[in-house]
Amino acid sequence: MQNIIYKILFFGLCLTFFVHGRESDEKHKDNGDVIIEPIVGRFDHSEGPHWDYHTQKLYFVDIEAQKICKFDPVTKDLSCIYIETGPVGVAVPVEGEPNKFVAGAGTDFILVEWDTVSNVTRSTPQTLAVVDTDRNNTRWNDGKVDSSGRFWGGTIGPEVNDVVVPNQASLYRIDSDFKPQRKLSPVTNSNGLAWNLQDNEFFYIDTPTLQVAAFDYEPINGTISNKRIVFDLKKNNVSGIPDGMTIDADGNLWVALYGGGGVANVDPRTGKVIRIIELPVKKITSCTFGGSLLDTLFVTTSSRDVNAEGLVQQPYSGYVFAVRGLGVRGLPANSFKA
Repeated sequence: MQNIIYKILFFGLCLTFFVHGRESDEKHKDNGDVIIEPIVGRFDHSEGPHWDYHTQKLYFVDIEAQKICKFDPVTKDLSCIYIETGPVGVAVPVEGEPNKFVAGAGTDFILVEWDTVSNVTRSTPQTLAVVDTDRNNTRWNDGKVDSSGRFWGGTIGPEVNDVVVPNQASLYRIDSDFKPQRKLSPVTNSNGLAWNLQDNEFFYIDTPTLQVAAFDYEPINGTISNKRIVFDLKKNNVSGIPDGMTIDADGNLWVALYGGGGVANVDPRTGKVIRIIELPVKKITSCTFGGSLLDTLFVTTSSRDVNAEGLVQQPYSGYVFAVRGLGVRGLPANSFKA
């Protein structure tokens, strides 16, 4: 209920102060007055950005490095904790517990205690649940929390020579009882998630489909139904593959284009691209809105498999970027209710 109140108040704020950008049915890559700034890096594979509006800090993970990181955009301070139990696909703060996080590491759903100030090289997280117990070599990938404080996250299939084995992964919902419930299965690479402001629609990406799917969402029971495709990269001639995703207060999606060098802003009601924000790196992994007015788009990127020559050409590979001047605002991210 608290999160719903936050969204109602925020919607009122948007109605008063929101600056609407012009929508277009035609794709364009002109960044115009948009300011793109690399703010911290380099990371191996930064992912899962989460803006905590209570602390005004940005959290994200570095998957292969097995780290959860916190960055303060004001002081530029960075601190990270190493998670011993495996690659970390996602981490989200626990509501009312400023030093606690739930995270997906390997196939474990864990509780991490961390003061967020110290750099920690050894950790002893508590395992709350294990997923994909009937599969081998999958791991947690992307995840977020809904308005009721429930965790939604999915796994990715085994990776063989940089190719993901199809149909080995699932999307789960985990409530405060820590009992995973499969919501979609099988999928191949469970990725971006978002809910609209009205909290009646859920958006989801299974990366190799090159599509964004939408479902009717029932927020009280946390159920999804009536799947349909609201955006298709191939039909819109968008390069790259869809990775992480966020949504703005106008109901438009922002899709990270891994290998495509940008973030696609799309209208799920028309299935068209509004604009593409190009970045000086190719491997864009995810994005979220943050800042005091939720008008800065924080974008995570990867330097995985980028060789020395590639790093000369794209020196900011693996950095986290701040994109300002977009003329839109995002929605507050939810924390997990344990």
